[in-house]
Amino acid sequence: MKILITGAASGIGLACTNHYREHEVTAIDKQDLDLNDLAAVNQFIEKNNDYDAFIHCAGIREIERPDQLALEVWQKGMNVNLTASFLLSQSLIKQALADERPLNIVNIASVSGFQAEPDRAAYVASKYALIGLTKQLAYQYGKEAIRVNSIAPGIIETPLTQAYFENAEFSARIKAAIPVGYWGTVEHVVSLVDMCLTNTYINGAVLVCDGGWTIGRNI
Repeated sequence: MKILITGAASGIGLACTNHYREHEVTAIDKQDLDLNDLAAVNQFIEKNNDYDAFIHCAGIREIERPDQLALEVWQKGMNVNLTASFLLSQSLIKQALADERPLNIVNIASVSGFQAEPDRAAYVASKYALIGLTKQLAYQYGKEAIRVNSIAPGIIETPLTQAYFENAEFSARIKAAIPVGYWGTVEHVVSLVDMCLTNTYINGAVLVCDGGWTIGRNI
C-alpha cells in the first residue's frame, strides 16, 4: 500500500509513519512541505498524486482570545488544518477516479470539532470544517470506492499537549474530567486509523477517541 502521511515528524503522524513503515510511505512534515504555503502544496500535488491512502495528521492550534486573533494566525490554522487536506484529497481523488481504483482518506480531526474551547477560535472552526469536509467527500465518492473518515481524539499525550501534563494541578483536572480516568496515547489513535483503512464499510464516520471526555461533565 502506498500511503501519504502529513504531520509525520511527531505525535500521531510519527506514530502512523512508524506503524506503516513496512508499506511505501511518503511522510511529510513542515521541514519537507509547509502546509501553510498553498503554492508549495500545489507544487507537491503536481508530482505526488498517486496513493492508495492519505492520512492527514498535520495540525496547529492557537491559544488566543478571538477578539485579539490576527487574520494571519486564523488563516494559517485554516490552511494547515483544513485547506491542505482539501487540496491533497482533491488531487488524490481525481487520480483515483481516473485510474478507477480505491482510495482511503483519514483526517485526524479533534473533539474540538464539535465543542467550543477557550481561546481556540481558528482551531475549533477548522476542526468542525474538517469533519464536514470528511462527510461531504465520503457522501460524494463512496460509490467510487473512495472512502473518507475522520478520527476525533480527545486529550492525547503528544508534543502539542505536553504542557498539560507538566502541570500537576492541570493533569489532575484532566483525569477527573475523563470517565476512564486517564488520557490517551498515540497508539489509541493509530488503531482507529487501521480500522478506517481496513474496514470497507466505514465511510463518513467520525470515530471519537477521548475516554468518554465529551459524553458528560463532572460538575
